[in-house]
Amino acid sequence: MEKAESSRLSQLLITALDVFARQGYRKTSMEDIARSAGISRQGLYLHFKNKDEVFSAAVRKSLNDGLTATQHVLAESQLGLEEKLLRVLDEWFGRHVGLLQPDASDLAVHCERLLGDLVFQQNSVFQEILQQTMMAASADNKTSRDQAATAAEMLSACALTWKHTLTSRQEFLNKLESSIALCCRNL
Repeated sequence: MEKAESSRLSQLLITALDVFARQGYRKTSMEDIARSAGISRQGLYLHFKNKDEVFSAAVRKSLNDGLTATQHVLAESQLGLEEKLLRVLDEWFGRHVGLLQPDASDLAVHCERLLGDLVFQQNSVFQEILQQTMMAASADNKTSRDQAATAAEMLSACALTWKHTLTSRQEFLNKLESSIALCCRNL
């Protein structure tokens, strides 16, 4: 029973994040979230006292899901470096391609207001994971920490930009694949 409840709550948070991504923070109501999740507004209030709590929980879940998925990909020993990088960048950024609508331009402000620098910290953790992955895969450990850090920063910057500007996940993956090949050329 507890697992089913956890699964329902998880799905509720995924749905809530989708609603926020479409409508933005200010325009999203508890009623909008409840309707999209297929529950009553009162049912939503059983889990969260207000929109701030729903939003915070949804963003935290998304960040945690991204890091968990990243760890699963990195644990797959049969993957080469470029495939690992493509898959982890897709898990971290690609799953959000095309989700943010123009009305959602206020989400970053509300992330910072409610979560402080959590998103920045998690992005830093993710970049460190990319850097460590590149250094570990380097032939004869010839890749310096600075080279790997620069490559990780470049890949993250490209992926972040494309997450917000592209509408097709396939286009995102194609661009990312080319960028990874360039970054890994000298590793």
